[in-house]
Amino acid sequence: MLITAIRTGFIKALKTAFTLLKVVLPVYAAVVVIRHSPVMPFLEDVFSPAMRFFNLPGEAIIPLITGVFTDEYGTIAVMNTLSFTSAEITTVAMMVLIAHTIPVEAAIAQKIGLNVARFTVYRIVMAILTGMLVGWLGGVFSW
Repeated sequence: MLITAIRTGFIKALKTAFTLLKVVLPVYAAVVVIRHSPVMPFLEDVFSPAMRFFNLPGEAIIPLITGVFTDEYGTIAVMNTLSFTSAEITTVAMMVLIAHTIPVEAAIAQKIGLNVARFTVYRIVMAILTGMLVGWLGGVFSW
């Protein structure tokens, strides 16, 4: 009985690990390519003014966009390729935890009868407000 439970748990763990790798590795590779291409400075220049509201550098747009369209694991993979302070990591994480996987969750929301536009706007607005608050707190308390 114990051996069966261990074997079942091990197989489920492997399946979960492979599922996560299918998301994390391509996202990680894409971000490394973007980071070393002319696209990264362009994105930083375009989004730096907006990222200041969150006390974040311009390059923080990459993990934010990744999180909105994929999931938290993709965001973690992206943040691993960039250099953020703990306050910046916390700000990005809080925003992505609120507004992650928007396309998938919008489809689910539609299936259960929610107003997709309202649901999506609510999550994005709450992520922005949370990002501003956490970014401000990170700026106040970082020494």
